[in-house]
Parts: sequence; structure tokens; C-alpha cells
Amino acid sequence: MIKIKDLNTQQKHFLIKAYPLLWPLEKAIKILNKNRTSNSQLSILGKFTKGYTSKSIEERAIYEKEMKIYWNGLLGTSPEFGFFTNPDLGTVFIAGSLTSMFLHEIEGKALGAMSAGSYGILRGLGAYQIQAESFLKLLTNGNYLLIVRGFDDELSVLEELLENQMQK
Repeated sequence: MIKIKDLNTQQKHFLIKAYPLLWPLEKAIKILNKNRTSNSQLSILGKFTKGYTSKSIEERAIYEKEMKIYWNGLLGTSPEFGFFTNPDLGTVFIAGSLTSMFLHEIEGKALGAMSAGSYGILRGLGAYQIQAESFLKLLTNGNYLLIVRGFDDELSVLEELLENQMQK
């Protein structure tokens, strides 16, 4: 008789936090980079300012390159980086491991650019309906979304560290 060993496989989940300003987000990322394991992944969603859309194509290309360099330095890796324009959100950038998900094309259009695309992605990550709607509203209003993917025990520790950081 063959014994089947019970494999205790853990699934990764997501922690999503909104930051209204860049400096607390930078601080949070530094804390996460110092305390997280290689099993976790970070992604950032943010909205380009209105000034971005008024720039020429050349100015946009330079700005996008600078943004990629900035997030590369902050995330401490070579994150994927991209952007999409969503009719409800405006022009949004994505940096980190979830970039390919938001930029995945369906019939020539990025998933994040579709009207319900970003909402569907957040729901797929495990956000409840009201949470996904709230996060997208915050994003529309200029907040940054920090998305951390990891195992539950690590996410709990990281969430506590982030909560402690916000209280300081």
C-alpha cells in the first residue's frame, strides 16, 4: 500500500494598503524590504497626474523612463513597469510583480484599461466587492495602492509592521 503524505501547501494571498502621499508609501516599502522574505512580492498602483496627459509624446516617454528608474530603486529589484488608461480611473501606472496581469492584452487592449478590468483584478486578488470599489475610488483620488503578495503568516507580520509605522 502506498502512503500519501499530506502536503501542507500554503497558498499566497494579498495585502492591499492605500497611501495618500508618496513619503509614507516610500517608508512602508523600505520597512517591507527590510522585513519581508523572498517569498513575498510588491506591486504599486498609482495615478499619473493631470500634467502627464498634457505632455508631448517625447516628454511622456522621458517621464515614464524616469518613473521606471525611480520604482526600480525603491522596490530594490528590477520590477516590471507599465501604464494604462482606464475610462474610470485615468492614466494609471503599475510597478512590480502584478504588472503583467494589469497589462495582459485581450483583443488588443490591456486588461487594466478595460472599464471593469482593474476592479476584476482586485476582486481576483481576494478583495471583497466594497473593498475593490473603495480601493479604486482611492486610486482615482490620487492615492497609491501598495499590494503585497505572500503567505498568510508573513502578511500578518508585515501588516502589523505597517500599522505600527502609520501610528508613528
